[in-house]
Amino acid sequence: MIYRNVPDADPVTEMLLKSILQAMDEWHSLTSRQKGLAGMAENVRQGWRAGGKAPRGYRLEYQATGAIRDGQPVLKSRLVIDDETAGDARNYLQLRAQGVARGMAVAKLGLRWPATSTHSMDWQALTYAGHTVWNMHAERHGGGTLDGEKRRPRAEWMIQRHTHEALITDDEAEAILAQQERARQGRRVRASPLLLTGLLVAPDGAPWHSDGCGHYRLGKGKKFASARVEAAVLGRIAEDLASESTIEHLRAAMETVASADVVDGRKLAGMERQVATLTARIARTIDLAAEMDDPAPILRRVKDLEHQRAELAEGLERLRAQREEATYAATADVNETRALLRRLFAQIQEQSQEAESRAAARLSLQSMLERIELDPLTPAVRLHYAVQTGDKMASPRGFEPLLQP
Repeated sequence: MIYRNVPDADPVTEMLLKSILQAMDEWHSLTSRQKGLAGMAENVRQGWRAGGKAPRGYRLEYQATGAIRDGQPVLKSRLVIDDETAGDARNYLQLRAQGVARGMAVAKLGLRWPATSTHSMDWQALTYAGHTVWNMHAERHGGGTLDGEKRRPRAEWMIQRHTHEALITDDEAEAILAQQERARQGRRVRASPLLLTGLLVAPDGAPWHSDGCGHYRLGKGKKFASARVEAAVLGRIAEDLASESTIEHLRAAMETVASADVVDGRKLAGMERQVATLTARIARTIDLAAEMDDPAPILRRVKDLEHQRAELAEGLERLRAQREEATYAATADVNETRALLRRLFAQIQEQSQEAESRAAARLSLQSMLERIELDPLTPAVRLHYAVQTGDKMASPRGFEPLLQP
């Protein structure tokens, strides 16, 4: 951003001035946006359109509000039936409500519309039922949306009912939207990585990939249904975690952790006092800045102090975690170790069964396993674990056929 009328000053003052101007511009932009959105929402509540062109089957009818802005009357719009296209739109939407595919519905009615142009009509089903819908589209950032979805969840839509004449019934509109939601859920499932993505490899190290249809595929050759592979791997993990060799290996790793230098409690207490001291200094410095005509230098000092406090607090939390790990490793017995492994597997298994939490299950597996070898010929599976000390441990049972060819 370049400012046209910035007074000449020394570099430090000029930098400070530009920072203040940029902050003011950002504040003004956000404030204007909030006011604009609030005005659009109020228009919708009163039954007016919040902008945009009329959907196919309707046209915009403008009405004067009585207000004058820049010498011109302020106009607001409503939807009214477009006699030329309303019949075709109604017939198309009624076929869609019956489950007829878009392209087939267009062809059946002999319409000259491109089938792709009717996608937005389906999402505007409630508009065709006589209601004004606003806040449907997701906010865009840098040319795209944050989660890749073009539309917000329906709970966030603002719906003002019975604002114009309807072309279809509410039941027909809900049937069309239900189809859209099912299609969107299907796209999410197909786009989401499988549970073992990034871990599953062939014995020669070649990765198995998702084919987008619920299978793990090796290159362009052999493939297995993901449900079969994942069930076999989770079953093997359950057996491995319950084995005596796993318990012995984990106990040895825990003894290594317990024998490490224990974090001194006096060191932790000293760091806690330093955090408290910095917090008090920050508060006093902010109070001092409030009393000065030019608080900028003082606020820069506050920023430095906050940075010091953040680094100190991070180090403090790291030491606390190390002490807790050492304490648990020194006091946990064999039965507690077995119970810990059972809880760990139960959590992973539960997360793997829910689409919303499969990402968390995948991260847990990636922290536990170095790799999973799946032989496309046998087929056999072998798991390679990575324990906390950095040692590698293969599945005690080695390669064993778990899938039927």
